[in-house]
Amino acid sequence: MTDPVHYITVTAPDGEVVGYAWADGTDVEWINRKASSSAAYDAGMKWYTKVREAHERGLTPLGVLNLLSHEPGVGRVTEAPDVAALEELARVVTPADDRRLLAQLDRDDAQAWQELADAFDALTDEDRDVKWGGGHKSPSGAIHVPYPLYSKPLQRAVASLHGVGAVTPEHRWTESPMPEVPPDGRLRPADAVRAATTLVRGEHFSDGTIAQAVESGLFDAVAASLRAWYADPSIGSVDKSRAEVPPVAERPSPRVGKPETEAKPETEAKAQAKAEGGTASARNPPPPMCRFCGGSPAAEVTFRAHRGLVIFMGFKRMDGPMCFTCGLAVYRTLTTHTLCVGWWSPFSLFVFAPLTLVRNLLAVRKVKQLPPPGPGMLGPRYDPGVPVHRRPRAYVALVPVLWVLFMIVTGLSGGV
Repeated sequence: MTDPVHYITVTAPDGEVVGYAWADGTDVEWINRKASSSAAYDAGMKWYTKVREAHERGLTPLGVLNLLSHEPGVGRVTEAPDVAALEELARVVTPADDRRLLAQLDRDDAQAWQELADAFDALTDEDRDVKWGGGHKSPSGAIHVPYPLYSKPLQRAVASLHGVGAVTPEHRWTESPMPEVPPDGRLRPADAVRAATTLVRGEHFSDGTIAQAVESGLFDAVAASLRAWYADPSIGSVDKSRAEVPPVAERPSPRVGKPETEAKPETEAKAQAKAEGGTASARNPPPPMCRFCGGSPAAEVTFRAHRGLVIFMGFKRMDGPMCFTCGLAVYRTLTTHTLCVGWWSPFSLFVFAPLTLVRNLLAVRKVKQLPPPGPGMLGPRYDPGVPVHRRPRAYVALVPVLWVLFMIVTGLSGGV
């Protein structure tokens, strides 16, 4: 029995699942969802780089997941039985995937659809009986690689699939199996697009792909399914059987030595949670972890720093869940920075620097109410260092304060 793994689900802004990052005790990896869109695939490549870079920083595999789980569009860290369960999850095809492929078909080009119908209707048994050339040895001793001899009517039928948009880059055919012809000979419309893309593009890499599809009946099934969808788009509506599967953590996994029909009894808490429409972990989410060290408990806070440069100003903020130790360290660092360089412009002196200091004082109160954090999972936590009033740089703030007092006293003296 393999050890369980943990994973996070990455979702694009439009709601499409991009893929999954998973970690075990030694490593962290990325899995792209097989049926995702081209945009999601590109995003998945960036996430792969992000996962590897986070791991190279020295974080533990679970620490990488905890760190990335705070990114926008990323779900919480969840447990899975094994990597195979995650790979199964990555192969799930959703109704949104079907709709995206059907959207590639050009319904407005009636001429292209008529050409598809005419091209396939014109095919004869002779066209479907594909002959092969090559395969013989030349006088020089070289053997010619065999290649299919497609008739012009068959080539016309292949071109007509391009014409209606059935050959699309939105289907990553190299990572998906070839659809099979069902007993009734009619493919689902989205599967017809998948098959058309796989056949036409696959022919460029493996001679005879189309010939095999012609022989098996898949080639004609693709055309028949597309023509039926064009005549009645309602047949391409969402298939209820393609519902989203639950997270792998909620699905039972087979155990070695036990029959698959044997189910582990649910706890009362799980049963009650399921009856109420969710899992126990979903209704009782874990407490937030510090964004820096991964310790808990943590509080959502925002600390700021300000810098005044005569006519220019600079602003900085650090927010997110922070534990007592890291939050105090951030507060002292940014507050000291503001006390030192936050005064050197008119607006900074009278508005932004005082406002920044007050907001930091209010935020640090939330951090100081926390108990000391438990062990961190993302790495070493920040060192708070000495308090602000024991840092020499903080006393630079006395310069503008004394200057303002001097100007006030001078003004009052001049007015007497």
